[in-house]
Amino acid sequence: MKYTPKILFFALCFLTTFVYAQRDPSTIVTLMVQKTNALRTAKGLAPLQPLDSLHHLAQFHSDNMAREGFYQHVDPQGRTPIDRAKELGIHPWRRVGNRSIGIGENIAQVPWFENVSTCGDTRSDEAFAECMVQGWKNSPPHYKNIMGDYKQLGIGLQFNKDNMGLGTQVFR
Repeated sequence: MKYTPKILFFALCFLTTFVYAQRDPSTIVTLMVQKTNALRTAKGLAPLQPLDSLHHLAQFHSDNMAREGFYQHVDPQGRTPIDRAKELGIHPWRRVGNRSIGIGENIAQVPWFENVSTCGDTRSDEAFAECMVQGWKNSPPHYKNIMGDYKQLGIGLQFNKDNMGLGTQVFR
């Protein structure tokens, strides 16, 4: 059977669409919110309320990490999570009694289409979300944020050109 360039092109487009159609960042973010809140409720804590402005803040950082190729809490422009919140018009502080609590941030990176040593196969939205949240749970400083005295949550997720998922959790 002879394959023309046109047939090969359409086959490649179909396969690419099929492979990437399985990855839905909005579904993964929803699952990550659910899994984060399941950790809290298992310890008797109230679930965190998802907040659109905090989702926007978290997405802003995940997009920036993917685009600029860095993986840190402080971005290449020198902005901290609190700086980014202020820049986006989000109040970064919450009063609790006599003290103020600033925004907390967790970041993580998990590859797509690879077997992750502590997670196994991450090629489904469910497995990917589970791997990212379990990574935060297994890290004492990240887990402390999840269990912290916060009321609201935002999560962002972006994949870079190498199919590395860069996740950000923002707490207030």
